[in-house]
Amino acid sequence: MKLTINNRIIEIKKPATLLEIAGQNDIYIPSLCAHPELTPHGGCRLCIVEIEGRRGYPTACTTVAEEGMVVRTDTGILQKMRKDLVQLILSEHPAGCLLCDDVEGCSFFQGTIRKVGVTTGCRWCPKDQDCEFQRIVEEFEIQELELPGLYRNIPVEKYDPFFDRDYNLCVYCDRCVRICNEYRKSSVLSLRQRGALTTIGPAFSDTHIDALCEFCGACVSVCPTGAMSEKSRKWWGLPEKYDPSVCPICSLNCEIQVLSLNNKIVGTLPPGKPHEVGGELCVKGRFCLSELINRTERISEPQFKYEEGYGIVSWDFAINKTEKILTETKPKRSAVFLSPSLSLEEISQAKYIAENILKTEDITSSVIDKNLFAYMRLAGSSVTKKELNNASSFVSFFLNGNYNVAPVTMMIKTAASNDVPYFQIGWVKDTTTRFAEHQLIPDPCEEHKYLDQIISGIKNGKTESAKQSKLIDVLKNSKPAVIIGPEIISLSNCIPLLDKIRQIVKLTKAKLYMPNPYGNLNGLMALVKLKTFNEINEKIKEGKYDLLYLIGDNPFHKRPNVKHIVYQNAFPASPQSEPDVILPTALWGESDGSYLNTDRKVQKTKAVAEPHGYSLSHQDVFSKIAKKMQFKIPGFKTRVTVNEREANTANPKSAKKHETIAVPDKTFPYVLVQEKSQNIYSNLNLSSGIAGFGELVKPAHIMLHPKDAGKLNLNNNDNVQLASYQTKKCYPVIIRKQITPGYFYLVQSNGKTEFESNPCPVNIRKEHV
Repeated sequence: MKLTINNRIIEIKKPATLLEIAGQNDIYIPSLCAHPELTPHGGCRLCIVEIEGRRGYPTACTTVAEEGMVVRTDTGILQKMRKDLVQLILSEHPAGCLLCDDVEGCSFFQGTIRKVGVTTGCRWCPKDQDCEFQRIVEEFEIQELELPGLYRNIPVEKYDPFFDRDYNLCVYCDRCVRICNEYRKSSVLSLRQRGALTTIGPAFSDTHIDALCEFCGACVSVCPTGAMSEKSRKWWGLPEKYDPSVCPICSLNCEIQVLSLNNKIVGTLPPGKPHEVGGELCVKGRFCLSELINRTERISEPQFKYEEGYGIVSWDFAINKTEKILTETKPKRSAVFLSPSLSLEEISQAKYIAENILKTEDITSSVIDKNLFAYMRLAGSSVTKKELNNASSFVSFFLNGNYNVAPVTMMIKTAASNDVPYFQIGWVKDTTTRFAEHQLIPDPCEEHKYLDQIISGIKNGKTESAKQSKLIDVLKNSKPAVIIGPEIISLSNCIPLLDKIRQIVKLTKAKLYMPNPYGNLNGLMALVKLKTFNEINEKIKEGKYDLLYLIGDNPFHKRPNVKHIVYQNAFPASPQSEPDVILPTALWGESDGSYLNTDRKVQKTKAVAEPHGYSLSHQDVFSKIAKKMQFKIPGFKTRVTVNEREANTANPKSAKKHETIAVPDKTFPYVLVQEKSQNIYSNLNLSSGIAGFGELVKPAHIMLHPKDAGKLNLNNNDNVQLASYQTKKCYPVIIRKQITPGYFYLVQSNGKTEFESNPCPVNIRKEHV
């Protein structure tokens, strides 16, 4: 197909809009509302063009090219009309940074050598020099405002965790609303009120948290002005570099790009051009990484524990002390703890030191228990995410996708939007729940019976309810995809529940997908024959170790029963754990590394910033120790596959037995579901390490539905006493709509479940009442 634009004959191979064709051929057409991920909108009308033989001025973003079309984009009348449109926008848009005569020299004169705040200049917009509207004003060389100005005086919204909203800067392009609805399928945002009072946000004046916002940041990424800005990087300015990388937080290891300035990581984005990416990142990959790396509470220098307390020492001194401790430790008298956040290279080197220098086989991680082993054993038969694309139905078990596994939840939502049946089994309402034909909630504390009913229905057609009947029909008569959420790991009956889901998958020939919450757990389990934390901890209590070597991991809140502790990590250990030597290390983004993701693919990251303070990469620390002890650590080969590790899973006999759990009654009418926090990176719990994430996932808070809160006369932050048959504990309350009525949800940051079973029947009352 051929057409003419501005007297240039252009040939195209497939249908496209005039705006797309112009962009591909370096023909500038201004636009504010158009976006490559969104349906053409034509809202701002800045992209109007003239088409020979057509009346009026159609928008280039909504007009599809046709054979022989003759288009003009820069005539005098078009430029005049566009300038008038820009003037209309400027009349309601703060324009101090757009129309000032001194704009070119302003940033130059802001420089100062004084150790005081800079007051010269007025450049206050967080998107200064990164604003699409600013570029359009400069393109038209607009230097004064021709219409009366109206400042809307809308209060800036700063109460949500990761980004601020100043709708005085909004140009109503509707990008944020459309990216939320069309691309992310979240439908959190909408236009509210009318005329000059129009703002954007959740309906009914809900907060973004109550509206089930995923905080994916897509709305911030596509905003063409400073109306939406990230809290953590709003004053950094334009990044110098955009480097490709992968997210290290969970096993999906999503592709990202790392933004850096002055050798510091200032943010992360999905792959693609800034402002043109919607992306599939969750809140952790989009907002948390830069805060992790720049966290002020990091270890910056080696330390040694003297009798008087800790003292900062040189690296040579720290390595000498470490070498002495390792040399004095007898074979098999040490245990090594490894973080699942470590790269393949770091895991390989740590394994070599454990086996060849310490001569121990006792290697573990604080996250490893028999439930996780059983989960990872079944995950050995998990398909890749790409293989889920042709599934004709989806069924999720115990999936909580509110702030996790965004590519998976987006796949479910997109499929359900295209009439692919989706059934959700579990208690938590997440971003996929409203797309489900049914959310199936098992009878409280009898989840195993519910799964038995499904298995029986698949085998002989007998079902307990119409909802179950529909689910079984879908499982038997389609190509189902079964997704298991890692939240199941926290349940008392995790192992028998996994066995029953395995039976369902086998009977229906479903495709199984099982992500896990730890960045490189696949790699850790593929390279190392691990033991459970409980097994190692029992031997610690029995005094069978002289040394604990803690590498990116430390589950101890007080000093365990050992002679020596070497702690190697970026984040401080609990002061009560009292390591003998502290070796500060670099994090993701400060060193090269590789990860083995859920799809069994090795993905590499590279350093884009210098290590914090005097810290070194784990690999450099290992090399120094090995050199001091006259060992040479062999190089690592990145060809690695997932190992199911049958021998390391729980006893098969116990896998088929379910634990007897009490059911709710008049004395204990509510159901408590506990989750061992899985939002961990290099031993740092994100809820305590990142303030914004702590607002989303509040550890040690009882989360309950507004209906239950109203019935119990409870408000946010009220202190309550929760009691079961054997346990009483006090917690503050947080009210959340995503919790199912009749259920309480408790996230534990200490890696333990404090009540006798999970789920557990409980009652509740206000503390001291």
